[in-house]
Amino acid sequence: MKPFAKAEHIRLLQKEKGNVAMVGDGVNDAAALVQADVGVAMAGGVGAASDVASIVLMGDRLTQVSGASLHLFSIFE
Repeated sequence: MKPFAKAEHIRLLQKEKGNVAMVGDGVNDAAALVQADVGVAMAGGVGAASDVASIVLMGDRLTQVSGASLHLFSIFE
C-alpha cells in the first residue's frame, strides 16, 4: 500500500470508528503514523517513523504492542 493510501485508510477508519492507532516501522508509514491518534514505531524502523510516532518501542516484536497498550491502559485507569 502506498504511503498516501495508508494515511487515507487511517483517516477513513477514524471517521467510521473513532480513535485509531497505527503501528509502523518505515518511512512509508510516516504519513499514516502522523494521521493516527496514536502512532507506534518499532525500534528497528527507519528514522522517519520514529521521528513522527507518539510511541517508539525498543524492540521489533509485535507482542510488545499489546504489552505497551496494557501498560498505558493501567496508567489511565
